[in-house]
Amino acid sequence: MDWRHSRPVRILILLLFTLSLLLGVLPYFLSSDALRQQIITQVESDTGRKLNISGRAQLVLLPRPALLVSNATLSEPNDSTIFAHADRIKVVLRLWPLLSQQETVVHAIEIDEPELNIVRNENGAYNFEDLLRPRNDKIKVALDNLTFNQARLSWKDEFIGEAVTISALDLRMSELTDPKKGQLSIGGHIAIGDDPKQPLWLGNITGEAAMRYLEKERTLRVADIQFDIVQSGESAPDWQLKQAQLQARGNLNYGWAPLKLTGGDMSVAISAVRAGQHWSGQVDVPEIKLTDSALNLHRLKMQLAMKDQQTELAVNTSIPTLGGAHRSFLRTNNAQINVRYKSPQQQLNLQYNSPLELYRGSLIRLADYKLNGNYTNRSLPRGAIRFELDGRGDLDLRNEILNLESTGKLDGENVTTQINMENFLAPQYRLNLDVAKLDLTPYLPAVTAGAKTVDHAAQLDLWWLKELNAIGAIRIGELVLQNMHVDDLSMKLIARNQRLVLDPLSATIYEGRLNGRAEIDASKKPVYFRLEQVLSNMNINTLLTDVIDSSRFEGRSNLTIDIAAVGNKLSDLRHTAGGTVRVSLKQGAIRGIDIPALLNSASQQIKLMNGQITPSAQKDARTQFSALNATFNLKHGVASNNDLNVSAGILRLAGAGQIDLGRGEIDYRMQASANSQVSALSGLAGLVLPISFTGPLNAPVYKADYSSLKEQLVAKQQAEAAARVREAERKAAAAKAKAEAERKAAERKAAAERKAAQQKAKAAAKPTPKPSKPR
Repeated sequence: MDWRHSRPVRILILLLFTLSLLLGVLPYFLSSDALRQQIITQVESDTGRKLNISGRAQLVLLPRPALLVSNATLSEPNDSTIFAHADRIKVVLRLWPLLSQQETVVHAIEIDEPELNIVRNENGAYNFEDLLRPRNDKIKVALDNLTFNQARLSWKDEFIGEAVTISALDLRMSELTDPKKGQLSIGGHIAIGDDPKQPLWLGNITGEAAMRYLEKERTLRVADIQFDIVQSGESAPDWQLKQAQLQARGNLNYGWAPLKLTGGDMSVAISAVRAGQHWSGQVDVPEIKLTDSALNLHRLKMQLAMKDQQTELAVNTSIPTLGGAHRSFLRTNNAQINVRYKSPQQQLNLQYNSPLELYRGSLIRLADYKLNGNYTNRSLPRGAIRFELDGRGDLDLRNEILNLESTGKLDGENVTTQINMENFLAPQYRLNLDVAKLDLTPYLPAVTAGAKTVDHAAQLDLWWLKELNAIGAIRIGELVLQNMHVDDLSMKLIARNQRLVLDPLSATIYEGRLNGRAEIDASKKPVYFRLEQVLSNMNINTLLTDVIDSSRFEGRSNLTIDIAAVGNKLSDLRHTAGGTVRVSLKQGAIRGIDIPALLNSASQQIKLMNGQITPSAQKDARTQFSALNATFNLKHGVASNNDLNVSAGILRLAGAGQIDLGRGEIDYRMQASANSQVSALSGLAGLVLPISFTGPLNAPVYKADYSSLKEQLVAKQQAEAAARVREAERKAAAAKAKAEAERKAAERKAAAERKAAQQKAKAAAKPTPKPSKPR
């Protein structure tokens, strides 16, 4: 009999089908409040978290036993804050363990539109770690498939102070228990920043890997990882990031009973463009070991590189083992760090060997480093300045802060440095530098015999000031620049916006003391310079040789300088210099001319003077003086003076004239007068010998104007003769007037005598009157 035609058999088959359908489908339509309450109670008992299921909680049997939950929310432990939410959760269970009532085994999980809020606390612990600990032996996880559809993950890292949001995340883990077919695929969007509406950075996530879940070992193996994050659009203006991407390649083994993460040949590469700078980096970790209590990274290698149009930076780090008992603190006893910075203007090479400590993933501490390095500069082209330093340092990657404190040797001399840098994109420096001695002579450009040491037509090399943003103090016990020695150089500096101010600036220089300030402002076009200095007890000969290439004066000088100039070349500065220079010399000399000898010769041969130019004196000729005072006013590179006053014992000098610094020429007139109390020069009393200095500033030609002296002498003689004539005429006139007065007096006397005689005679001739008769 054909069973297909047997009515009882057909009825039995139909009955079994109907029962199966009812068992598998009926729970979709019948909600179980008891089941929902049991789930809520069990979760809270196991985790201390509150589970709220506002939708349905259902159990289906076909095609596989599964628990269906909709609109579920899970809180933080012992708190009402939401940890996770899902619109729909499907947990597929294995049938046989469930029917045998031995245990419940989770076979697959599928979650639609989950939202997960992950927080890493300041101590480095995550807010989900309590869920990784097994709490119910009757429920086991033997995942074969895990699926997240359109998930949203918010990660707030209080440990490093950052927030990350992953949205539209699709995660597929399929056939995890198959040793050959297990696969992982992931895709979504990522945003960095606290404000989801205005994130600091946006990107896309893609990834795939081969996976295998080992149920007995409670381990998930991930191999051939290809994980990529690529920037989308522009970052926030503060970050200035473009074309950023991250690539992870390698293998991982993750287990959670107990927690254990191991990996091999893991490599993470990053690249980005930041403010025109191309950054790239790579971390190679051949071996990773993470447990509940410790993290160890073995044979760790890191590379970081930056390149823009002119500069290159390369950092290479090799660490045998980086590990720690707490995930917030990692340490290695021997880290090797090589740094190389190169630009057209300078180059820096550093080799660090130091214990290294890593705090919270972003603070690196070099507790006791040994540093060897060298530095070259295009202004010092003949070699590299070497240094060997010991010290300690901190590097805060999150806040972009670097601190280094060092002592050691700079070019063989003792040095102490403190350097602070903030903002890696636009560095701001704070520095303190104390060097016992710095001799730059071996590194300066070579100067051939007889050649000028300075090219006045060359452009001033102020490249270093363009991006410099620094404040600090520098002290150099002895600075050597070829033949110039500067002792006790001390300055406080402020450099910002292409402007450098050294105030105060002090040093022992030219055997005297310098105090004042200096300023360079390259933000102005052309560049602005100003120098305000008081130089006390200077060797004036050395100073003038270096400043205006002249060695005509010697002595100890006090100078007050207030000069400003603009220009992009030294020749420009000479033409535009303006301000005042007050000079006061004591016990010095004017080289190249012996004015007392000229006056003495003039006195001895005064009758032979013919007005011709006197031949130049010998190089060792000099005019000594006890005091020299003058004030120079500079305008457009021309120094004018009209108050020169020189006291030299047997003579006095007064002068006025101009020094053209731009053209390097002098046009100056002096008046030499002899001391009348010197008997040898008595013939020049009242006379002035004009002396002119003209021509190149470093080798002027002088001329003593004897014709003027002769004219003065003739004029003096004529004046004396005229005075004698006038005196004789005055005396003759006086004598004549006296004689006339005496004559007139005599005439008046004679007249008076005659008149008196006449009156006497008249009186004698007059008769005597008769007496009258009485009545």
